[in-house]
Amino acid sequence: MSMAFSVQRTHIPGECSQIAVIGGGPTGSFFSLFALRMAKMIGREISITIFDPKDFSKDGPGGCNRCGGIISELLVQTLAVEGINLPNSVVRKGINSYTLHTDYGSVFISTPSLERTIATVYRGGGPRGIIGHEKESFDNYLLSLAIEEGAVHQPMRIDSIERKHGKPVLFSKNGHIMEADLAVGAFGVNSTAGKMFASLGFGYSEPPTVNAAIAELHMPEEVIVERFGNSIHLFLLPDRGIKFAAMIPKGSYVTLCILGRKVDAHTVQNFLNKPVVRAVLPEALGYSVACSCLPKMNIGAPKKPFTDRIVMGGDAGSTRLFKDGLGAAYIMGKSIAKTVIFEGTSREDFQKGYYPVYRGIMHDNLFGRILYTVIDQYRSFKILTRAMLKTVEIEQKRDSDDRILSTILWDMFTGNERYRNVFMKSIRPKMHIDMWEGVFRSIGRR
Repeated sequence: MSMAFSVQRTHIPGECSQIAVIGGGPTGSFFSLFALRMAKMIGREISITIFDPKDFSKDGPGGCNRCGGIISELLVQTLAVEGINLPNSVVRKGINSYTLHTDYGSVFISTPSLERTIATVYRGGGPRGIIGHEKESFDNYLLSLAIEEGAVHQPMRIDSIERKHGKPVLFSKNGHIMEADLAVGAFGVNSTAGKMFASLGFGYSEPPTVNAAIAELHMPEEVIVERFGNSIHLFLLPDRGIKFAAMIPKGSYVTLCILGRKVDAHTVQNFLNKPVVRAVLPEALGYSVACSCLPKMNIGAPKKPFTDRIVMGGDAGSTRLFKDGLGAAYIMGKSIAKTVIFEGTSREDFQKGYYPVYRGIMHDNLFGRILYTVIDQYRSFKILTRAMLKTVEIEQKRDSDDRILSTILWDMFTGNERYRNVFMKSIRPKMHIDMWEGVFRSIGRR
């Protein structure tokens, strides 16, 4: 048995394998944490260095990680099973409902069950002035766990990577940094690190992206409690430039996230000026835009995310479409760690151990694309929008097991369910009967 195991790990040579992780976000931290734990379980010594110039313990631009920050109850429970219990300082607010706004009315959608609630977090340090007064960064918390487990955090930027004698060699502006037995790309699509890995010539290319607009709206906490409660406000508007937008309450801030095809520097203010939005955020609230940015979002996955001694994860690889990036980071980070420790670091090892998980997220996103295309149709036509609102309104008066459309909308914008399972719910005849009844009611009123 020992001989068979030694063959499996011959691709991680040496008594203390040197692993370089480029990116200190959730994927990099999850990988480091699980790899170190698994190595200790089998009595193997590895050395992990995480390279990331951002300081998530700082607020403002220095610790910003450009994320709306929603974590599902499913992930919270999964992490608890792993021994990772998120403290109250990390979770900003529990969310148990959505308020869906359209140009033709609004409707309230409660969580399908207590096990499917979500929570809000700050990925990075949050807006300037928040650290020390309110909560802790989710990314900083995960990074600290990885460090406690034995990882070393180097707050520096890796500027180039070369392959010498089959191994990745890392350089910064100050010169040679280290020769690694394995390099893990765990950075986001807003990083320039993707170009480094693409230049290595093993077939990796940066994933396709779209821009998002994110802003932090500051207002008194008591106003947010009164106005938002434990609800996220979701906007589906007949605007070709905007796919959807969400307002996420977090203490004394509301995070505004806008996704669309034509997002630019004017998107946030134009959105805030829309009548349906002004009804939610009247000027009397006295809010201010504390900060805003236009980050990229991954909408695809590279076909070749690994080669010998190099593997890509997180947003640099495959992630869930438009939602649950933190859940995807957990899945991918742990999958890479399991492959590295129990299989090896060759291209064949990653093909066998890692790629099935990577490909599974890619395939699930295909169902997501279909679902978002359908939602685009419903938000674009008044009669369909009204039918959707009426159906949800009726469902909210039923037992939770009989709220098909409500559950679909809830699951579409949270991480509690795979897109494939949501799609299977969407083809249930009863929901379509309810929808057509809503259409006929709308026609009748006209």
